[in-house]
Amino acid sequence: MELWLVRDVPAWLVGLVVVAGLPALTLAVDVLVHRGLPHERLRRYNDVTGVIVATVGVAYAIVIGLCVVSLWEGYKDAQDTVRSEAVSLTPLVAGSAVFGADVQRSVVTEIVRYEQDIVDGWDEHLGARPDGRRIADLDRLTAVVAALRPETEAQRAFVQEAMGTIGRAEQFRQQAKTEAEERQMSPVMWIGVLMATGALLFLCPFFGLDDPVVRRLLLGFAGAVIATNLFLVIEMNFPYYGSFSVDPGAHRTVVENLTSGR
Repeated sequence: MELWLVRDVPAWLVGLVVVAGLPALTLAVDVLVHRGLPHERLRRYNDVTGVIVATVGVAYAIVIGLCVVSLWEGYKDAQDTVRSEAVSLTPLVAGSAVFGADVQRSVVTEIVRYEQDIVDGWDEHLGARPDGRRIADLDRLTAVVAALRPETEAQRAFVQEAMGTIGRAEQFRQQAKTEAEERQMSPVMWIGVLMATGALLFLCPFFGLDDPVVRRLLLGFAGAVIATNLFLVIEMNFPYYGSFSVDPGAHRTVVENLTSGR
């Protein structure tokens, strides 16, 4: 599924097209089927049709279930990555106290700038291109630590650990970039979802019911339920984009905590 559909098209518009379009398509198929095959004829085969629809329905449920579980795990992994990145630099705040209050304030200032730039340019930081402003923030923080002249064992331990901490922050950012590009369903899985959805919706109109109003209400309801599942899969496909996505809330919380002295 293309990224633009989730990133550039409003979720309400995608939902409207999918949730309204699939039931409408199902009802259109129903009209075509019953124009050539009257319900009196189809009703004789309801038992066989029911077995086939049940079989396809089970296959559909399995495919959708696997998709939802996979996408949810991807969302949780992305959420954990963002949270880990947001707090990755915070140990430097307490550790820098071994160099005095002035150094600690400088470290806090650079960390806040780094976190705030991620919040302000969240979408830019997810792209494949280098994000120069964030890299410059990390370079300034590295320069602050590198300029320190440790005299005690505690200070030397802080400088050594701080360099590793800064490196881990960059590692988390690159991991988030990778997840933003790769955490999505494979084309094979999409083929399975679309084929199972299409087969189920195509078979439903072959039930023969005497009352056409009841039949179409049931078809519309079934189509709406299936369409809702498809809409959820579409919106969950990219964990960093769309209405159901990871946001920079963890980074924002870190900024608020550090600026307020908590």
